[in-house]
Amino acid sequence: MPDIDPNLIIDVTGNTASVATDYSTSGVTNAHVQLVKLVYGASTSGTRVTTTTPLPVDVRLATATVGVTGSVYGLGNFRILNGLSGSTLTVPLVVSGTTATGYTPVQINGYVQGITSGVPLAVTGSVYVIDGARVQGITTGTAINVTGGRYLSSSNDSVTVSGTVGITGGRYLLQSADSVRIFGGNGGETMIPVTLRSGSGASIGSSGGALNVNIVGSGFTASVSVAAIVGISQADQSVPLFMAGATAGPAVRVKGTLGANSAVEVGWSTAQNVAVTSSVESNAQLITAVETLQNNYVSPIVTNTDNIVNIYDKLNGSGVNAQITGFTRPGSVYTGNTTIGVSGGSLGSQQLKTGITLKAVGGDIRVKGASSSGVYLLSSGEILFVETNNLSNLTFTTSSGSATLYYIAT
Repeated sequence: MPDIDPNLIIDVTGNTASVATDYSTSGVTNAHVQLVKLVYGASTSGTRVTTTTPLPVDVRLATATVGVTGSVYGLGNFRILNGLSGSTLTVPLVVSGTTATGYTPVQINGYVQGITSGVPLAVTGSVYVIDGARVQGITTGTAINVTGGRYLSSSNDSVTVSGTVGITGGRYLLQSADSVRIFGGNGGETMIPVTLRSGSGASIGSSGGALNVNIVGSGFTASVSVAAIVGISQADQSVPLFMAGATAGPAVRVKGTLGANSAVEVGWSTAQNVAVTSSVESNAQLITAVETLQNNYVSPIVTNTDNIVNIYDKLNGSGVNAQITGFTRPGSVYTGNTTIGVSGGSLGSQQLKTGITLKAVGGDIRVKGASSSGVYLLSSGEILFVETNNLSNLTFTTSSGSATLYYIAT
């Protein structure tokens, strides 16, 4: 019975050694086929075949196409040729790069063009043109048609158009993508005359080099230069000119020209009748008063009494001629403010010489005499002067809410 064990025992001078074999039942039948490791090299050297020192293989001329499965790598410089001939030239030799990050695209140097009786070189995928490139047809051939492509960039491209250019179709200009430059009629960057029109279609005028503009709506802030002395005049004398002081500032003072703090002169262009509506003392009463004055005070005066006699004679006669040469002005001024409500209020008690000026702020105030049932409506911002000898003669109320009453009195 033959030994079919995969290990062959060899007698080596009393010791044993195992040799790895495969027991073959086909081909070399019923025999041990030894398993060996490959070594290559000349007769005087031997290199063990490993992954780092593979077995050299020389592919000799074969009658059939040699098929290679898996990845094939080339070391050093080598050429790739399309050995197909005849009608098989219709089979292209495809060269493509990769879009993966970190790889360099396949570079092609030379001309890319079609041939008269051949097949044009087809390019698929993205094509990049670096530096300048000229694309043109041939004189007697067919022009090159370009589809797709990319947008021109002002930072990289320039386009020159000469001759007559006709435009059909096209598209509307977009504010986000297009810009248009307009030049004058002489070809230079000169002004282009335009006519501005309003919404009604009328031309908008100008004065000299300035455009006529009307400001409509809210006010505007302006910086102006005002002279130190400003005058106010009223062209239409039939329309009154109102004057008012500021609430928190000094009152507006009106005086004449006869000196400091002098009275205001009142005149009229034509003669006017003057009526006295208050009560007038009778001549008999005046005579009695003068006699009392003469007996009690004038008689002791020894000198300069002629004028007093003349006054007495005139008072006892048909009439009295008098001339006012001045007034005695008040020596005190009272100012202040108070809040007036619906329940009313007053300014207290204070003796006055001339009267009081009132001004309402923030609402309307009803002014009423202390012994009167009627009221005077003092509107907000309005100023009223009242002749009275005491502040207590006036009371104040509001119809609703509250308002501030400012006053100045003498």
